[in-house]
Amino acid sequence: MDRSSGRILIAGNQGEQVVIWPVFIFEPLDTRAAPAMLRHLAVKFWPDVRWQSPQSVSPTAVRMQGQQQDRVATALLTWITSAKGTAAYVYGLAAPQSVYHQSEETFATLLKSFRLIGTPTEEPRSLRYVTWQDPRENAFSVEIPQGWKASGGLFRFASVDIRPALEVISPDGKIRITGGDAEIPAFAVPNQMLEWTGFREGSWYSPGYGVTLMVRRYVGGTDFAREYALTKATRGCAEARITEARDRPEAVQAINALARQYDVPGFSTQWTAGEVAFTCRREGQPLHGYYFAATKVSQAYQTAVWNVELLYGYLSASDKVAEAQAALEHLLATFQLNPQWVRMQQNLTAATSQIVTRTHQEISNIISSAYWTRQSVQDELGRRRSNAILGVEDVIDPLTGRELKVESGSNYYWVDHRERIVGTETDVRPSLDFRQLIRLP
Repeated sequence: MDRSSGRILIAGNQGEQVVIWPVFIFEPLDTRAAPAMLRHLAVKFWPDVRWQSPQSVSPTAVRMQGQQQDRVATALLTWITSAKGTAAYVYGLAAPQSVYHQSEETFATLLKSFRLIGTPTEEPRSLRYVTWQDPRENAFSVEIPQGWKASGGLFRFASVDIRPALEVISPDGKIRITGGDAEIPAFAVPNQMLEWTGFREGSWYSPGYGVTLMVRRYVGGTDFAREYALTKATRGCAEARITEARDRPEAVQAINALARQYDVPGFSTQWTAGEVAFTCRREGQPLHGYYFAATKVSQAYQTAVWNVELLYGYLSASDKVAEAQAALEHLLATFQLNPQWVRMQQNLTAATSQIVTRTHQEISNIISSAYWTRQSVQDELGRRRSNAILGVEDVIDPLTGRELKVESGSNYYWVDHRERIVGTETDVRPSLDFRQLIRLP
């Protein structure tokens, strides 16, 4: 087995060869792009074989025949496409012409018996938890790992401007978990009246009651998580880069379902939520991070304000990700508002604290089931980081089959009929003239 590529070679005593190569492609693959991909990969392990044109044998498989002197060869590409990319297998079969056909049954048995089991997932070390109380107003409590350092609490900037924030750091300093951020204010959405009175975007506006709002357009949960990860969460790091980002509509539905029964008539409220995974380097060491954010915009007539309702995440050393994930999930699942504080603050019933507690539990469940908590994603993150260090990526034009090198740093690459290549962060086509390039594994 070639550990650098994951390619497996099995050889027989009569010159038979079988190649099995699991690959992951970050773009969707179809029967138009697959032939070029198969040619590219087959040349990697048998460069001297003269291959015929690939033929489609099913909606998710292409095959081609080849020959090298007295040897016969077959290459096959099969794949499964998901929203995250394409998991594919490349198979190569070769033998002297005199023994190829009599070896077909053996070839089939080998291919059927192959199973990809991967490396066992490292279990996080067992953590013992203790209750941490807000030291400022005793407004809330959470459970954190025993021996970890915690700071924060409820920060009161005005009678109705309160911001809970928490920072938890592991004893070795390799994990930092945060919840909320006292430096993030509430925001006023720009409108004509604010502009007429001189309050343009970026300025500060006070509606009274000691509250000060920053004038800023509404930012959805995913975009805010992205912004926060690349600025504050990675402060002091180099090469910060978002590796995954996605909306979490199910989180919005869960929160809205809980909050709808407490809506005030005459006002409209909209939540959006999303999450990002990212990497960076500190003192030459790779770090992995994750953040979830939910933002809420409330509108009455022509006036709208918004704020960051939920903001949780971590930055961790590569070998501590599972531990960071477990600690974050437990923190969220054990968040509790103090009912006495709630009654003093807003003169509301205990149901208010229950909705907040249930909201945090919902988010804990969502984070627990997130795509990048699975072991396979760490391999993908490592691969992307390597590409970033090299500064280039290999792509293929599915229309022409031509291989190209592009500057790394984008999530998607496109080419138009004038051979202009453009990189983008999202899968939205720059214009109708562009077609997507497929990133090679």
